[in-house]
Amino acid sequence: MIQRLHRSEPDVYWYLNQALKSFRVKAYDAAIVMAWSATIAHLIRAVNQIGTEVFQYVFRKVYSERKNVPNRPEELVGEDERAFIQVCQQMRFLPVAGADLHRFRDRRNKSAHPTSEPANEDDARKFLELCLEVVSHPAQDVRILDDALLVDYALESGSSAETIVGLVHPEYRLSAATRLLKTYISNSGPEYDALVSIWRRLWNLLTEADRQKLWPRVIDEVTRALEGRNDFRSVEDIARFIVWPSPDEEHLHRDAIVERCIHYLKSKVRDGSFSDKDKEFALWLYDKVPTEFRVKIVRLCTLWLIHRVKRGDFTGADLDFNAWLKDQSRPDQQARFQTIRDAIVRRY
Repeated sequence: MIQRLHRSEPDVYWYLNQALKSFRVKAYDAAIVMAWSATIAHLIRAVNQIGTEVFQYVFRKVYSERKNVPNRPEELVGEDERAFIQVCQQMRFLPVAGADLHRFRDRRNKSAHPTSEPANEDDARKFLELCLEVVSHPAQDVRILDDALLVDYALESGSSAETIVGLVHPEYRLSAATRLLKTYISNSGPEYDALVSIWRRLWNLLTEADRQKLWPRVIDEVTRALEGRNDFRSVEDIARFIVWPSPDEEHLHRDAIVERCIHYLKSKVRDGSFSDKDKEFALWLYDKVPTEFRVKIVRLCTLWLIHRVKRGDFTGADLDFNAWLKDQSRPDQQARFQTIRDAIVRRY
């Protein structure tokens, strides 16, 4: 570890080396002071690795009553290290308990000032071990480990999807994606639409095994929306949230979702509730699905257009839509679209 720190975190290496030298000569208070400096130097580097914007965001949440927000974590060191530890704890990346660091800080303060309680070997060994536990996690690999914090930050910060996804440790991508999905489907409002681009970028980083774990949840949410059991998101919202596989690929989960959506749209055609908005969704879905489903979409849209023309409830734009449907249909079905066109022209 010493050799690694010498290359990657030279300031941490220097303090830790001083702590070990002090411990060997039984200068236990000095060892504790130097070990604390090594720990803080490492935590500063870790916070800066995650990003000062996240640090400032968390500081404002933890200390909402304070008017002055530090620009960098270094501004708290020496002045308010208790607050620094609290913020690190809320950033959810500490490999040790925050309470242990507070005890470490208190012992360091005693060791750095005149005291009637000099440190003994057990004290020094305990806090050196704590220091080693903290600095053994390379600062360059530090990521946010708390899904709730990540989503809250994504909603409020305005940072790019690339930046936010970069905060997620690879081992926690599935957990973060699950939290993003849950937050999106359980809330409405324009601010939550920001989660779409983050979800898409994170999805592309997931392993296939992790995606397979998420697809059933997505199917369930589509079903809930189709049945009117989601008060926040429509099926169109959720469909646009999905990262659709290529239409040329076989994909059982996608096909299950498409079957449900087409059945939903057909039922709306039958009961007369199919609207222009439903037509737009059907055409949007058309580009995401294999040929067999495209045929079904053309068929239900054709049936809707026939009902629409019979009612006299159409516009000039339906001529273009009729022409598009004709282009997507088989040669033996062309006469139908000529009949629809003639009816629109005659009544228009």
